[in-house]
Amino acid sequence: MLTDLDPPDRGEPVAARPVGLAAVFEPRRVALVGASDQPGKMGELFWRNLSTFPGEVIPVTASATTVDGRTAYPSLADVDGEIDLAVVVVPAPAVPGVLRDAAAKGVRAAVVISGGFAETGPEGARLQDELIAAARDAAVRVVGPNCFGIQNCDLPLNASMAAGEPLGGGGITLATQSGAYGMAIYALGLDERTRFAKVYAAGNKADIADAEVLRYLRTDPASRTLCFFLESLPDGRAFYEEARLTTPHKPVIVAKTGRSAAGARAAQSHTGALAGRGAVERAAFAQAGVIEARTGLEMMDVARAVDAQPPPAGPRVAIITNSGGTGVELADLLAEEGLEVPELSPALQRELRACLPAFASARNPIDMTPVWTRFAELYPMLVERLARSGEVDAVVPVLLQRSALDERVAMGVRDAVARLRADGVPVPVYVCWVAPRAARANADLLAEAGVPCFDWPERTARALGHAARYGRARFEVRPGGPAPPRPPGLPTLAPGLVDAGAGAALLGAFDIPTVESVVCATADGAVEAAAALGFPVVAKALHPELVHKSDRGGVRCGLAHRDEVRQAAAQLLALAPGGRVLMQRQAGGIEVVVGGIRDPQFGPAVMVGLGGVLVEVLGDVAFALAPLRADEARRLVAGLQGFAALTGARGREAVDLDALARVVCAVGDLLVAVPEVAELDLNPVLATAAGCVAVDWRIVVALAGSGDGDDSPCEGGEGTPPSP
Repeated sequence: MLTDLDPPDRGEPVAARPVGLAAVFEPRRVALVGASDQPGKMGELFWRNLSTFPGEVIPVTASATTVDGRTAYPSLADVDGEIDLAVVVVPAPAVPGVLRDAAAKGVRAAVVISGGFAETGPEGARLQDELIAAARDAAVRVVGPNCFGIQNCDLPLNASMAAGEPLGGGGITLATQSGAYGMAIYALGLDERTRFAKVYAAGNKADIADAEVLRYLRTDPASRTLCFFLESLPDGRAFYEEARLTTPHKPVIVAKTGRSAAGARAAQSHTGALAGRGAVERAAFAQAGVIEARTGLEMMDVARAVDAQPPPAGPRVAIITNSGGTGVELADLLAEEGLEVPELSPALQRELRACLPAFASARNPIDMTPVWTRFAELYPMLVERLARSGEVDAVVPVLLQRSALDERVAMGVRDAVARLRADGVPVPVYVCWVAPRAARANADLLAEAGVPCFDWPERTARALGHAARYGRARFEVRPGGPAPPRPPGLPTLAPGLVDAGAGAALLGAFDIPTVESVVCATADGAVEAAAALGFPVVAKALHPELVHKSDRGGVRCGLAHRDEVRQAAAQLLALAPGGRVLMQRQAGGIEVVVGGIRDPQFGPAVMVGLGGVLVEVLGDVAFALAPLRADEARRLVAGLQGFAALTGARGREAVDLDALARVVCAVGDLLVAVPEVAELDLNPVLATAAGCVAVDWRIVVALAGSGDGDDSPCEGGEGTPPSP
């Protein structure tokens, strides 16, 4: 498979040799550098694992003339003919030389298993730079170094530390940055009868980034469900863009450890403080339709749920059980996932009661009671009738104790699901497995037939919740549109805090409404401005040292007379030498915060939240990457916990949500179009039925060479107290 990520071909016919990631997963000839036939050696393990590869495997080693009876070559340069993939298991100091030989030979790709590089310190980092420099001279793509290898389970190709022939025929591809833990996830999958398409261990990710892997897998027909176990995501924005193209067609599941410290900057604005560690990353995943799992175990559960069955079309779940307690626990856990266990219609209940024992419940959960002799009949019958009823979006039979131990029950459920799929019924069936080890063979029977089994209600509910959210999100994700243009004639902004007047002009260029304001240097000037604006007025101190103005007594509201304005202005001017006073007409409305930051990994991101000066206390905020479409902005606002306050709760007038969405979109457009803006806070924006207006704004421009504003001397946004 060729992709547009792969480097240019060297002149051979396109079909002649795989390039880039295709050379990693679909090589014709593989060279094992460091090959050995001595038991206990890494080279022997890889030689054995590569023995099932249908193409040619060439041993390369300087320590023997033959390996397992095959002629060995002292270096890649000595091998006759072309080599698509080199698998490297020699000590770290020798690896740069191997890559130089690979470049000279025209090898397309190398999987470097060897450790001892950047993960070990400066000397290892120097070696890593050396090997990558050698590879890039001739466009040799490098997996690793310091990885456990790769597998193409259908070929088969096992260029990894995992022993045995990989089981092909599955649709799940696992990309993992962690070596040992990645192998553990893979082993767990095999234990639970998961069949993989491909396995890719990134290691130090010195050459091939996660976004490139995702882009390749999107075009790979064998990879239906894509799992990424990540420790870092330095190419976050590129990964996000690739995910937006992928998730409408294939599930992408990410389990991320070690939230990037780069995203946990000192709070230079309300937005920066609330972004915290991982908030923007989580928002990016959600916006792109990526399923974010908490753990590797959860990632594999979700993968089995969405790979083997269609995702639920809605939130309604039917539970079939012979234990009332287990059914109730599962119903509670499903509710925590935002799913419903609805009571079935009277007609459907009557239909089911005709088949159930006298004391059974047909309401949902359907509790058949411990009628052991009828389990093999009732479980498959109920699965089919519920799935075909049109009243539920997923069916969960709970198999425990006797029902799990009875092979006839497992076979009946398996066959019922097969009939549903054959008839095109899209309702998925997931088994909640609460059973002793002695029954495991029956769980394997179901899993091998594409009916996923999840141990205990908690794992079942989490997997189903993720599957249902993905089923909804995949229809909402669309590729990004063109970047908004920079306003004509806008000069490059000077680093630091943007003056209040210039800030209002910049916001106006993006149609962000701001309250009329006058900057004054004296108390008399403030009085004149107040009279012109019309009472009552608000006075605010302006000075770079006054970061959060209300915390320093820098905001005075409800000033209704000239004397009040003169006194307040004099006090505000005295707060800091060289300060000024900003005068505004008093306005009212629901206080909303709209802000933006330039995240080091994901680029421009927008925040919206409720609370004004209390926003950091309430923490009711939502993030999204910019630019946003209007529908994305509406969903962002609707996701706030206090959304009801904007829609007319407790008799209040509903605010203009379209106007608020336009402000959110405009802030994102500003960040994209004016890249020197590092942080922006509109706090508060007063939202009313008539529209929205920003009454306080703070815009910070990054210092030269500071891509995300980390070195800015100015802290961020400030709002007014709630208007009376």
